[in-house]
Amino acid sequence: MLHRTSQERYEKLKRVFARLMERFNRDDLDDFIQTANSLREWIMQDDTLSSEQRAHLERFVVPKSLDWQICHQIANAQKHVKANARSKKMRNAQPAPAVTVAEVKYSTGFVVPSSSRIFGAGEEIVIQYDDNRESALGFTVRTFRHFHYIFEVAPVPVEKRVISDLADILGVKD
Repeated sequence: MLHRTSQERYEKLKRVFARLMERFNRDDLDDFIQTANSLREWIMQDDTLSSEQRAHLERFVVPKSLDWQICHQIANAQKHVKANARSKKMRNAQPAPAVTVAEVKYSTGFVVPSSSRIFGAGEEIVIQYDDNRESALGFTVRTFRHFHYIFEVAPVPVEKRVISDLADILGVKD
């Protein structure tokens, strides 16, 4: 086993996220999605995590969560060579949108106002679900923020917590 704890898996996710913010590309996006998708099982089996950390995960992985559907469906499509929106366990549940990668082209990324750095430049990957389109970069940032909260905010006592904004998560110093 290459990673032995959910914390180690999160640290990998963090490194892949940093690479994506430097140069967004499908190879690192694939690694990010596979790692994020696997973290659900790692977190659920980690007895060292608090009930708040697990509860936050469960709020993220509900069938109605578009970001979870994107993550889970693309991870499964990559693993099984085809998209399969529904697991046997979920076939009788509320329908989930069918997620596919619709387009890959070049993107200039975005600038965080408190810095002059460009983040996410590289491949602009567009994800399609039903009749809608979503930026894979936007999905990646939102998904990372969920895991960042679970591993870096939730363990801190409530009275000492500082909720990070995007500039903090990206490591941009004022």
